Amino acid sequence: MSKYKNFLILKLLLVLIFFLIPNFNNAKEILIYADSISYDNEENIIARGSAKIFQDDKLILSDLIIIDRVNDKIILPTKFTFKDEGDNYFEGENGYFLKNLEFAEFDNPKIRLEDGSRLIGKKLKRNGKIDIISKGVYTPCNSRIKIGNFICPTWQLEAEKILHDNDNLFLYQKHSKMRVLNTPFFYIPYIVTPSPLRKDRKSGFLTPSIALNFFDTKTSQSTSFPYYFNIDIDKELLFTPIINYGGGVDASQRFMFDYNQILSGGNLKTDLTFDSNFENKNNNKWLSDASLITNYNKNINENYRINVDSALQTSKNYIQITKPNDELSYTNSLSTNFNLEGFNLRKIDDQLNISVNFYQTNQENEDNKTIPTVFPKIKYFSGYNNQFGNISNSNFEFYNIFREKSTLVHAKKQQKFSHKYNIRKEIVKFNSKILLNAEIYNQIFNTENKLINSDNYKTGSYYRLFPLLGISTESPFRLKNYKTNLTFKPSLHAVITPGISNSNKLSNEDSTNNDFNLDNIYVLNRYSGNDKMDNSKRITYGLSAYTTDFNVNLYQSYEFTNNSNFHKEQGNDNNLSDLLGSIEYFKNNKISYNFRYDLNESYLKKQNVGLSSFTKYGGINLSYLDENSKTNNIVTKDTETINYSFLSKKFSNFSRLNLSGLYDLKQEINKEYTISYSYFDECFGINIDFNRKSYEEDNLKPQDILTLMFSFKNIGSYKSTNLAVSENDKKEIEWENIGTDDGKFEKN
Repeated sequence: MSKYKNFLILKLLLVLIFFLIPNFNNAKEILIYADSISYDNEENIIARGSAKIFQDDKLILSDLIIIDRVNDKIILPTKFTFKDEGDNYFEGENGYFLKNLEFAEFDNPKIRLEDGSRLIGKKLKRNGKIDIISKGVYTPCNSRIKIGNFICPTWQLEAEKILHDNDNLFLYQKHSKMRVLNTPFFYIPYIVTPSPLRKDRKSGFLTPSIALNFFDTKTSQSTSFPYYFNIDIDKELLFTPIINYGGGVDASQRFMFDYNQILSGGNLKTDLTFDSNFENKNNNKWLSDASLITNYNKNINENYRINVDSALQTSKNYIQITKPNDELSYTNSLSTNFNLEGFNLRKIDDQLNISVNFYQTNQENEDNKTIPTVFPKIKYFSGYNNQFGNISNSNFEFYNIFREKSTLVHAKKQQKFSHKYNIRKEIVKFNSKILLNAEIYNQIFNTENKLINSDNYKTGSYYRLFPLLGISTESPFRLKNYKTNLTFKPSLHAVITPGISNSNKLSNEDSTNNDFNLDNIYVLNRYSGNDKMDNSKRITYGLSAYTTDFNVNLYQSYEFTNNSNFHKEQGNDNNLSDLLGSIEYFKNNKISYNFRYDLNESYLKKQNVGLSSFTKYGGINLSYLDENSKTNNIVTKDTETINYSFLSKKFSNFSRLNLSGLYDLKQEINKEYTISYSYFDECFGINIDFNRKSYEEDNLKPQDILTLMFSFKNIGSYKSTNLAVSENDKKEIEWENIGTDDGKFEKN
């Protein structure tokens, strides 16, 4: 009997599929499944019990589905679930669909979009790809927070009407109100935001922002209306006009242009900002100040690459004022750099670099006339040549550097052509590695107005031939019957040079950042460039001991040259240099200790202790620096500081704490410290950052910076900065609408 009943149901289903359903308003073929399918008196098809309707990738599920063949309706009198072709799920009740499931109307809609975002409301009307929700609420949050007896998402947008354009992928909201933790946050009459389903960019207005600026008893306002231009698939422009008014101050405008373009093998980024006073009709200078920051990278072909970095401003400190968080705000000088790099031109490993550099002061007390222009600087590395076991190469360098006037240490103009020939041979013999190394410099200088004494300027051309010869050996060994893998490696290094002292008639343009440390103790020319040459005849000896868990190094030099320039400049007053050492332990946590000890004066010139530890609470980094210098037993430099940082692991699922700073033990003051808290769940983020800088110099005032930023997934971020130098010297409080990286939010 059961088999016969199932056969009748199957027969009826086939009849519906092949005869009745294809004629249902000329729609695409649909399939109906249910525990029972029947007709009523008006020939409506009634499907009861786990009823399903399939059409392509669309699906309707309900306990009761009625197909009105006369009015071309699929009636859903009870609760139902609808899945569209984009894997978006709709729940509702007391509604109907028309035709190809593209037209619908039902009550109490609950929509879960493919990315997890949710829309709910009182009523939904669907017309093709447009969903209109009355009394709607939108949120991308899955998490729930209990406030009293009410359970709510972290944040949501409530609107009188919400229109979701599934085709162009935009959300249009009328009379929208944002709630954060169920508390009204802001109201806006009309707002357009990208749909959470949007993957492509589109032009349009972004969320405007309003800032209230407090100056003692006066209050002014600034309003911004950012507009995004999706110029092309590889080009975009963000235009942000900011209008300032009120508070008894002159109105002004600031216009910001942020242009980005992806190039074949590179990219172009331009950031233009300028201030104006259009309302001052009698003012011919409508442009007050401006800055232009440009970065251009491009692979010209397989051998050449070009890079342009430029930062220009019309007045000093303009970038510091308008972009205080930009790295350029902390530099002493701005620059424009043109670089052309070439690879594998004549040989597979040769390299060419051509650069042109212009500089501009970024501090009030600097003189632009002493800032150099480099036009051009050319370097060519010939690549390695291996012949008869000898590895050789050549380095060619030319520069032309000039400035408007001389300084106490730099010439007005200087050109240099330099050729360095390097040859090295490595020999492994007698359980030792022996390295023979030689560098030969041929250099021509042409210098104009180089200050020799207080009023003696020299101009002339100079030629310099400077060879450096070195031989080094190291012999690692282990002790017999020693259970651990402890390895000892004694080493010896000898250098022979002409001993000619550097001439004060040459301007030192490239040998600037020099230090006596373990990184350069075995280098032939210990200067960072070659305008100055290391004229030292010396022997360097050292011992290393290491295992897989720790490493110990001790090194020292003895100078045979009494007038060794580098040796004297780095604070070594005797032929026997200071002792350099380091200890590292890195099994679980990393602990390091570096020191420089003056054997002649019997005191530590410099010591640094570092600790990096990963605990169950987070990562800890500590660095202790103690640095001293003496001249004739008088202390000339005495520094003792601690750098510290702590980044916690996540607690309460989404929170982190960060603490960092610099403490001066001599002055007993935190010169810099930052405390921050961040919370990022799957839809909402908050950052609270407090930064303090304290200095004793007269021209630097203490600064307290408190930054509060709220981030909303698919909406953007709002950042407020309160910069208070003192009670009598206050800066504005403003809210800035910025984009946010959705990757910061926790994945569902």
